[in-house]
Amino acid sequence: MKLRDLLKHNVFILFILMVLAIGVFGAADPQFLSPWNLVSIARQSAIIAIVAFAMTAVIIARGIDISVGSLLAASGVVAGLAYVATQSAILALGAALLSGAALGLVNGALIGLAGVSPFIATLATMALARGLALSLSGSSSIAIADPILLFLGSAQIGPVPVSVIFAALAFMGWQFLLNRTVFGRWIFAVGGSATTASATGIPVRRVQVLIYVLSGVAAAAGTIVSIGRLGSAQPLAGNGLEFTAITAAIIGGAKLSGGKGSLYGTAVGAILLGVINTGLSFMEVPQIIIYFVTGGLILVAVLISQPESLAGLLPRRHARMPARSAKTNRRMRGDAGARQIELRGVGKLFPGVKALDGVSFSLRSSEVVALAGENGAGKSTLVKCLSGIYTPDEGEILLDGTPLRGAAAFEKAGISVIHQHFSLSPDLTVAENMFLGREPRTVFGTLDRRRMLAETRRVLDELDLDIAPTSLLGLLPVGEQQMVEIARAALSDAWMFIMDEPTSALSNRERDRLYEIITMLRKRGAGILYISHKMEEIFSQCDRVVVLRDGSFVGERPVEDTDDAEIIAMMVGREIEDVFLHRDAPVGKVAVEVRELSDGKRLKQAELTLRQGEIVALAGLMGSGRSEVLRCIAGLSKRKGGLIRIFGEESAGGHRDVVYVPEDRHLEGFVGPMSIRDNIALAWISRHSWFGVLRRRALDALAHDQIAALGVRPPQPEKAVGKLSGGNQQKVVIGKWLAMEPRVVLLDEPTRGVDVGAKSELHRLIADLKEQGVAILMVSSELPEIIGVADRIIVMAEGRSVGELPRGASERDIMALAFGQDSPMSVAAE
Repeated sequence: MKLRDLLKHNVFILFILMVLAIGVFGAADPQFLSPWNLVSIARQSAIIAIVAFAMTAVIIARGIDISVGSLLAASGVVAGLAYVATQSAILALGAALLSGAALGLVNGALIGLAGVSPFIATLATMALARGLALSLSGSSSIAIADPILLFLGSAQIGPVPVSVIFAALAFMGWQFLLNRTVFGRWIFAVGGSATTASATGIPVRRVQVLIYVLSGVAAAAGTIVSIGRLGSAQPLAGNGLEFTAITAAIIGGAKLSGGKGSLYGTAVGAILLGVINTGLSFMEVPQIIIYFVTGGLILVAVLISQPESLAGLLPRRHARMPARSAKTNRRMRGDAGARQIELRGVGKLFPGVKALDGVSFSLRSSEVVALAGENGAGKSTLVKCLSGIYTPDEGEILLDGTPLRGAAAFEKAGISVIHQHFSLSPDLTVAENMFLGREPRTVFGTLDRRRMLAETRRVLDELDLDIAPTSLLGLLPVGEQQMVEIARAALSDAWMFIMDEPTSALSNRERDRLYEIITMLRKRGAGILYISHKMEEIFSQCDRVVVLRDGSFVGERPVEDTDDAEIIAMMVGREIEDVFLHRDAPVGKVAVEVRELSDGKRLKQAELTLRQGEIVALAGLMGSGRSEVLRCIAGLSKRKGGLIRIFGEESAGGHRDVVYVPEDRHLEGFVGPMSIRDNIALAWISRHSWFGVLRRRALDALAHDQIAALGVRPPQPEKAVGKLSGGNQQKVVIGKWLAMEPRVVLLDEPTRGVDVGAKSELHRLIADLKEQGVAILMVSSELPEIIGVADRIIVMAEGRSVGELPRGASERDIMALAFGQDSPMSVAAE
């Protein structure tokens, strides 16, 4: 294993730091290594570890608990008072655990039920618990001499302190909970994506409440050890413990963004912090110096064990917005000289994979070149090489014959990327977003808002966009937000634009407006690299198409000299007869019946009938209420009016035989930090566990079968879904729900953002389900997809079902109904 691979293992790094710290303290004073001092370190580390294990779980669930130190003090005082009143060690222990759970429940209720920020909620509880500890104890310690209560904190079994054994048991308990139970999978899912967890049927609020209750119990367990170690309950015990526990979890690998954490790392981190704190105190270092040294060592540990944190400390070059020069204005008018970007044998290597291999092609001013390929073909890596984010390991990139080397050269190359997922801030105005990261300044160093507004108006006028510069971006329709992204790129003085799936979230009308802008940019001398999975866009907007497969350059064709079949064959390496596959199947009984369905918002009155063994598609313009129908049937949106029947039984929405594949897989479909295996089984485990304990062999078998059946690539069950290509992510989302063996499948934009090969595979899977008698209700914005696969088409407009079309309807028939016109093929919606 290479050194850089070793550095990725937090436990290894922390262990080395711990050994170094012990060596340094031992060299400074040999008494540090005496048996009695090592036992003292072990006892201190045990208390930290007991609390830090629970903190790790809280952080995995995307929370934080800064009240644990005060909870430890309060539960200790309650235990002390209970012992004084009853002289019963058992009652004292019970009082400690119950008080810790009660205060944890306060945190859980505030966070999980009231929706208060975890920091604010636990800050309030920290003050409350500390106040309770001081008031109940009269600000004095409570002496305890009971041998049972002293046992955990002061006794030893041979050379091993009992508190260390207790901490080891706590470790095993948390390890089992997080990795072998359904509740543990829920914790990771809530932290990785609470929205996806909720859409999967996980009780997110209950999970949040329970995790803070368990954190309170862990704090109480820590106070039991503390009482035994000190021989008393201290109202100021646990002071600063919350920060030590958080630090142990963070340096151990837990991410504050949620969804990831390691108890092994936390355990070593707790020992490291115990060594540092005890060592500095042993050397009688002043408390102020201890704070400085401890803080510095913590930062070093975090930065070494999480190398990505170093990126934020490195200086970055920020492009300043230059004044619009005469040269720039000539370029926007289209009279600039021709320019060319050329790739010669570009290759990019990552550990264990060659993402790009010998890619060569060129792009000139005033032309649009399509970049086609399956998900995972290397398109995103190539874009990052062109934008200077990645440096090619092989070959070179030339601008007008001159090689581009270094980030500064790419910044000046005039290449702008318009991302599929917006890189703008919804809480800023249009003008502020246009200049985000390159804000102009006045001579006094203040923000030059007058110039920002003037430049924004100029570019919007040049692109003929009727958008107010002072409008808040988040209040604009998605299509207009996309146009602002394009305008921002134009403002950057770019001559080459890389558009990554620019129409994936646009309506037909907004798409047509984008096409007009592309024509305008081309006339003004811009070159455009256009990435799309939609064949009709490649042939209507592009001059040439460049095809990648498995990171390699396959070839390029002028669009007038090729067709769909050839491009698809180049992309996937095989012939695909029909992307939008349709198979006839016997039609069974009615599975879903909807009458006058309304959600009180966008959806006004929907009518449809869906039978087993058929595919019914909902068509219409964006905002027509198509997705709302699916969400009401699935129970994700509340039905305000009308009727839903599922297999003859009236339903308020939601049914154990109905599954919903969401429109936005990133938001509601999968949990990025979790593995393929855990995502596929996320809904399945609730019905197939043994009293909440995971059946690992069954889970592994399920993942293996679903990965094989769906063709997920790479077929690695432990690989994080967030690192897969879009098509494979969608396969995992569908696989998660197919594992439930549904009788009704609701598909909302099932092939959005996936390549042609993946589309073909997904539709073969859908056709297989149909032949098995599954009822399928689908929403799609791609009319060729609807026409290709649907047995019947329900057209919606302004929240209402306006007509039904049989198989064989044309795009014109669908759009006529969508725009409120009569279609010769339409019949009244059922």
